[in-house]
Amino acid sequence: MNNEHLCPVCLTPTFILGSQTGLLDGREFLVRRCPLCRFFYVENYRIDFDHIYNENYYRGSGADPTVDYVYELENPLRTIRGYEWKGIFSIYKELVSGNGRWLDYGCGGGGLVRFAVENGVDAIGCEEGWIAQRGQMLGIPIIPLSELNKYAGSFDFVSAIEVLEHIPNPIETLLQMRKVLKPGGILFVTMGNAEPWRERFFSWDYVKCPDVHISFYEPETLKRCLSKAGFLPREFMSFNGFVDIIKFKVLKTLHIKNRSHWIDVLPWEAMARVVDKHYKVSRQPYGVAIEG
Repeated sequence: MNNEHLCPVCLTPTFILGSQTGLLDGREFLVRRCPLCRFFYVENYRIDFDHIYNENYYRGSGADPTVDYVYELENPLRTIRGYEWKGIFSIYKELVSGNGRWLDYGCGGGGLVRFAVENGVDAIGCEEGWIAQRGQMLGIPIIPLSELNKYAGSFDFVSAIEVLEHIPNPIETLLQMRKVLKPGGILFVTMGNAEPWRERFFSWDYVKCPDVHISFYEPETLKRCLSKAGFLPREFMSFNGFVDIIKFKVLKTLHIKNRSHWIDVLPWEAMARVVDKHYKVSRQPYGVAIEG
C-alpha cells in the first residue's frame, strides 16, 4: 500500500470501506477507514471550494439540503438554530471562568457570534465562505482565515461547530485553533459521532453529503487528533448544554425550521438523554490547550 493511503491522523495504512454518490453531480466518492484510530474519510474529496461552498450551499439548495444559513441569519428569533446557540453558550459558561474571549472558527454567517455578543461576550467569528460577507453586512464581527495569525494566544474559548467533517487534514486545522488559544483555553467542537455507525456506516445521514462531508470521527479518533495538536482531551462530566444541542439536531432531522411553543413544552431533558444513549452526541471530547 502506498503513502497516498496512509491515515491523515495516525499514518496507518487504510482500506477502502466503500463508495458514496454525491448530490451535486453524481460523482462517486471513495471512503477509506483507518483500522487503528478509526478515522473514516473521503479519499477523492472535492477541492473546487468556490463551487461547492457558494450561495446555493448556504441557502440549502446545494451539496447539503439540510442547511439554510441565510434563513437562520435573517431570522434569529424564529430559527430552531437558536436552541443550538443556547446550548453552546451554556457549555461556554460552564467551561470558561469569567467572561472569556470567544472565537467561533468556521462561523458561517456568524449567528452564534451574534448570540454570544448579545449575551455580553467579547466574541468574533472566522469564516472563508460566501456567507461571511452577509454576516458582516449585519454588523457581526467576522474575520477571514488570513487574519487569524494576528490573534495568537488571544482567546479563552474556541468553538468549531460542525466544521471538522469538512476538513481533509484535521491536525493542521486544530493546530490553527490551538495557536489562537491561551494556555488552559478551551476548544469545543461539535460533529456527528461515527462510533454508533461503525458497522452500518453508509446508512448514516452524515455520509449522504460526500461533496462536503469528508471526515468522520469516533471519540477515540478525536482524542488522538486533539493530543497531536497540543490539547489535553477531556470528557464532559455534565449534560448541561447538550439538551438544547440535541433538541436542535432532532428538529433539524425532522425538517422543522421554526421554533414554536409546542416544541418547548415537550420533555426535552428525558428525550435528549434517550437520543444521546443511542447516538452518543455528548461523548465527543473537548480540548484544553496545553502550555508550550
